Amino acid sequence: MSALWLMPQYILFGFAESFNAIGQIEFYYSQFSKSMSSIAVALFTVGLAAEDLVGSLLVNIVNSATSKGGKESWLSSNLNKGHLDYCYWLITILGFINFMYFLVCCWFYGSSEDEKTGISDEGEDDFVYRALPSS
Repeated sequence: MSALWLMPQYILFGFAESFNAIGQIEFYYSQFSKSMSSIAVALFTVGLAAEDLVGSLLVNIVNSATSKGGKESWLSSNLNKGHLDYCYWLITILGFINFMYFLVCCWFYGSSEDEKTGISDEGEDDFVYRALPSS
C-alpha cells in the first residue's frame, strides 16, 4: 500500500480548514464590534493551537490503546499491518459529534439585531454619499 492513498484525505482536510478559517473570521468581523472582533480572532488562533495539541494527544492515545497486548497499532509505520481506516472512522465519529454541537449552537444563535432598541445593521447601505463642494 502506498502513502499516496492518504493524499485525498489531506487535500480535503486542507480545503475544509482554510474555508472554515475564512468563514469564521468573516463572521467575527461582521457580527461583533471592532474591539470584540479582534479579541475573537485572537481566541480563534489560540483555539487552532489547542486543536493541534488535542490532535497530537488523540494520536498518542489511539497508538497506546491499540498496541496493548503486543498487537499491531492502528497507526503502525507499516501501512499494510496497521488499521488506519479504524482511526479515520474514529475521527469521523468525533467530527459528527462536533457537527451536532455546531447545529445546536446555530439553533440558539440570534441575529445581530439589538433587541432593546430594534436597531439592525441592515439599513447601513441606504446612506447616500455626496461629493464635497470644490473650492
